[in-house]
Amino acid sequence: MKKVILLAVAVFAMMTAQAQRHVEFKWHRWYGVAGYDFSTNINKTRFEDKATFHGVYAIGGWQIRKESGVGLGVEFLKDPTGAFNQLPVFIELRSHYLRSQLTPYTSVSVGYSIPLGSSSGGENAIKIKTGGAIWGVNVGARYAITRTFAVSAFVGYQGIFMGSVERKFEGLLANNGPLLLHNLKAGVGFNF
Repeated sequence: MKKVILLAVAVFAMMTAQAQRHVEFKWHRWYGVAGYDFSTNINKTRFEDKATFHGVYAIGGWQIRKESGVGLGVEFLKDPTGAFNQLPVFIELRSHYLRSQLTPYTSVSVGYSIPLGSSSGGENAIKIKTGGAIWGVNVGARYAITRTFAVSAFVGYQGIFMGSVERKFEGLLANNGPLLLHNLKAGVGFNF
């Protein structure tokens, strides 16, 4: 009988300790996400462009239910060469799959990317003249530290279509046409 009572006390103590560590992130209210991501194109373009981006993003939205929300976001994408710098503005649909401290999530986004007017240097410069559509899918996990603050990490895909990209060769206009980049991306964020 003593063993049964000790076992019951041990199970109760473990359940109490587990319940105290459970943090469910807020729901049915405004939410925000801000963070950093890195992406690189995985497709071969006609001119064999290799674009890598360091991005800083911010998203604000409304949590419709505990599991899903819709938001409006903006991201600054910086290409080290300066050729493909841009500012995507997008709508995001976000879904969380568990009501626990650690939960997987997905997000789908669609929007328009605004070129920032920068170009790569030299006589063989590349410059975005006209922006275009942007879309993406991310898969990640969110860990709630408190009820109103969490950290997240993700991997995903992002497509960027640029309506017109101007290329110069030895200082003369060589080509002016559309360009599509298929990017693989990974990032981290702070949820509040």
